[in-house]
Amino acid sequence: MKFILMLASALWLIPLQVMALSVPTIVSPQWLMDNLQDSQLAVIEVSDEASFSFEGHIPGSVNTNKSDWRYATKDGRLLHYSPQQLQQKLRALGINYDDGVVIYYKGDSLNEILGAYYLYWLFHYLGHTNVSMLDEGWYGWTKANGPVEQEVRTIKPGNFVARPLPALEISLQELNDIRTHYVLVDGRFVSHFAGKTKFPANPLYGRIPGSVNFSWQEEYVRKAADGRLYAQLPKLSSLQKVLRGKQDRPILLICLGGSGAAVNYVMFYAAGYHDIRLNDAGFRGWNTRGLPLEKTGRNKLKHPK
Repeated sequence: MKFILMLASALWLIPLQVMALSVPTIVSPQWLMDNLQDSQLAVIEVSDEASFSFEGHIPGSVNTNKSDWRYATKDGRLLHYSPQQLQQKLRALGINYDDGVVIYYKGDSLNEILGAYYLYWLFHYLGHTNVSMLDEGWYGWTKANGPVEQEVRTIKPGNFVARPLPALEISLQELNDIRTHYVLVDGRFVSHFAGKTKFPANPLYGRIPGSVNFSWQEEYVRKAADGRLYAQLPKLSSLQKVLRGKQDRPILLICLGGSGAAVNYVMFYAAGYHDIRLNDAGFRGWNTRGLPLEKTGRNKLKHPK
């Protein structure tokens, strides 16, 4: 009940944000082209600086990358910076409190996709829900013959204001305490969920008891003919299937880390599921703390050292 009241309070605050240009959760390349000249539109590309400068970018956009938004702890977790630090970073990108924000990625690596979706979640966490993902990223933009520029413009600092919504995040301990009461979605590969394989950074095999699997990389990510990666919106039926008839219950998200869980966050949010909480520490933190696992697959034979 405490969880529901906290989340309801957070979601009640969201519509109070004053917005001039309202952006949908996912925008098409055509929508962005139609609104590109709006003075209250901010566009952010997640890529490396070389790609942004030499391959070109959407006119007026600014550049960032995944590593700008997180720091590493001593036990290997990657966590977001404090709201005050995030506010300063967004101001440095020229973002204002009343901007409609569109985020896209180049797609030269999975980290660019992860960084873009993680930044989207961070905007929500900071109380700014007037944010959108560009459908299919740079691949979708160039496929639609959207304009491209190579000029790197001088950024005028913005006045973005962070109004954190802590109820959108869930700690490892709280996740363990309440996980049996809600739908817990694990965003890792199917084979990781089954306990047959794992990421090198994950110390143990297996899954959290009672969790369900929806692998963001296997469900959404596609490769274009030129080798670029892009994320494709899932069918609503796919999301409904993984929820197993529990669409009316809050959704808890975990992955190896917060950026993978953030991809599922955006996809579920775009499909109309807004009662969502995300764990930022992920399985790196879960397993180093010795929290419960179903020891499937290789764990039945030999506990990994």
